Amino acid sequence: MSSTIPHEMRALSLERYSADLDEAIDGLKVVKRPIPALQRGQVLVRIEAAACNPSDLLLLQGKYGNLKRLPTIPGWEGSGQVVAHGGGVFARWLHGKRVACGLQGDREGTWSEYFVAEASECIPLYRRVPAEQAAGLIVNPLTAVGLLETARHGGHRAAVQTAAASQLGRMLIAMAKRDKYPLINVVRRKEQAELLKSLGAEHVLCSEDADFASQLQALCVRLGATAAFEAVGGDMTGNIINRMPPGSTVYVYGDLSQQPCGNIDPIELLFREKTVCGFFLGTWLRRRGLVSTLRAVRHVQRLLMDGCIETRIQRRLGLDDARDGLRQYANNMTEGKVLIMPHLQK
Repeated sequence: MSSTIPHEMRALSLERYSADLDEAIDGLKVVKRPIPALQRGQVLVRIEAAACNPSDLLLLQGKYGNLKRLPTIPGWEGSGQVVAHGGGVFARWLHGKRVACGLQGDREGTWSEYFVAEASECIPLYRRVPAEQAAGLIVNPLTAVGLLETARHGGHRAAVQTAAASQLGRMLIAMAKRDKYPLINVVRRKEQAELLKSLGAEHVLCSEDADFASQLQALCVRLGATAAFEAVGGDMTGNIINRMPPGSTVYVYGDLSQQPCGNIDPIELLFREKTVCGFFLGTWLRRRGLVSTLRAVRHVQRLLMDGCIETRIQRRLGLDDARDGLRQYANNMTEGKVLIMPHLQK
């Protein structure tokens, strides 16, 4: 390892899971860890910025589908520069390059000064893609690409999305508008509806409105919307699918309410051939294969460079400020992401 790389790194360590999110965030502490030795095919990334996503909060609560042995370093994705490699053609080629990186499974994450990544899971960045936007390059943009592609390949001419004011929801709006794909955007509050209209969203419904169900049903029929991208769960899943045309499919990709999907009328499933299924980015990427995935990644980077999509950032955090910033994010996700920037100085 290069003499310019320290032997230790600072990181956020999760010491315990807690279903109560405030307690889970309080379970994070700043620690020093030895920088791990690299295996062949691995690279060491000096993290410039790491995003926090709802899936990260679920991990802190012990509710995510893939949990880790504790203590662990959270963080599913980030960006930075490759400063060392463990050998192998691709790992050696990445040395010195700026990358977006991510992980799955029981491994140390990106909320740390340095991150050991599999070279195969690194995305070389175009020069014009800023590190802060690259920090969230994987989870939200690729999920948006995957949902739209899945809907189109399923023969769905239009779609509904819930949590439309989220960062991912806004990316879906921008991508769908660019592709001239009709999208019905559902939000919970009137101020969110006004926000999306100001961003150019054409079809926006507020679930607080008394006539929400009838508005949704009429709009789905008019546009031929037979796909839904559902991030909320709870009764929202049923509220959506019960009002959609026969043959509709709801793709559940999030759990913002942390409630089981409910309120689904069995008659709609039995006699109108409606379906509820899950969409998980990791599974979608594995099924695509390497070449197709790289094509999707290049597409996302071009969208970022063209200004078609972006991640709004409400706060940048050093490791010592992370707990306060994560609570802020959990209480108001509409305002944008918080970025953990491990080398940020006060």
